Amino acid sequence: MTKDELLAKTKATIYEQQAKLESLKEKAKDESQEAIDDVRTAIADLEPKLEQAKAKAKEIAEAADDTWDDMKESLESGWDQASSKLEEGWDSLTSKIKSFFS
Repeated sequence: MTKDELLAKTKATIYEQQAKLESLKEKAKDESQEAIDDVRTAIADLEPKLEQAKAKAKEIAEAADDTWDDMKESLESGWDQASSKLEEGWDSLTSKIKSFFS
């Protein structure tokens, strides 16, 4: 995978996760206070994972083209780990608040 391909992949994942969070925040506006508190707690857990993914994407973007081949494997692996944590966080959040997605 090239640097540009990996960067495009990271940006797409981050955009998708941010859109999910915004949608969740909108849906929570009409819920009970208890449900809203649960959502806020879950979002608070997920947001740092999203920030980690953004940091990894920035690292990929800033990698010098002439060192890309040397860094490629490490950056791809790092992105896979960050993306996996983000997806696990999202799965955990949605399992806690399934009623918002029905």
